[in-house]
Amino acid sequence: MEKKNVTIRKPAFAGSFYPSTKREILAYFQRFEKQLNEEGTGETEDAPVSGLIVPHAGWVYSGKTAYAAHRMLKKTAPKKIALLGPSHHALFHSVYCDPHDLWESPMGQTTVIHNSQFPVHPSVHNEEHSLEVQLPFIQYFSPDSRLLPLIVGHLSETQAREFAEMLDSYFLIISTDLSHYHPLDEARKIDSLSITNIENMNDDHVDACGINPLRIAFAFMRQRGLKPRLIDYSTSAEAFGDASAVVGYAGFWF
Repeated sequence: MEKKNVTIRKPAFAGSFYPSTKREILAYFQRFEKQLNEEGTGETEDAPVSGLIVPHAGWVYSGKTAYAAHRMLKKTAPKKIALLGPSHHALFHSVYCDPHDLWESPMGQTTVIHNSQFPVHPSVHNEEHSLEVQLPFIQYFSPDSRLLPLIVGHLSETQAREFAEMLDSYFLIISTDLSHYHPLDEARKIDSLSITNIENMNDDHVDACGINPLRIAFAFMRQRGLKPRLIDYSTSAEAFGDASAVVGYAGFWF
């Protein structure tokens, strides 16, 4: 029998959205850990964790909040993670998986799950950062996890419920940022309302680029009696001090 060639998705955003070497990534993680400890941003009580909601901007902006959420993976070390994020480049009405066998980052390689319930669309994944920026966190906190990477388009409520049912055996990670390019005070007000609505699993008045992945997460949680709980909130203003047009970031567990 002819041996199948293993296909690898190489990192497209290492060196831009996040560091290009393992040494630099680990240095970032040390800084995030120190910052969270100084802020008193702790981990949750010993409760079962079924999923996370994390931001996906460049790490200089949202990395600390993403790290705060991803370290919850230590509690579960899930065997199978479904990683859901929006497309910033394409419009469609489905959920697409990636055909590669492995996803690679400077931290190493992760095995991709091939799930025939989700159609394959490689070009949607190739230039999308919303999933890739989460990979080093996953590899650090749960190195043995296998990954089902899914890019989510515009969905109806019925579609969201159907896709949530397909993910019954997975740990979910939802990739989304909050409000974009408002003055700081306005952004905080908008994000406060979004956070409240996320906690109540109500997609009305949620200003988030990953609203469609969130809809799948809300359906997933309703089916299992779960609720999102806030871990950390930050804005891009904290990174560079520019309060004129900020982006909001939040991390949750459920």
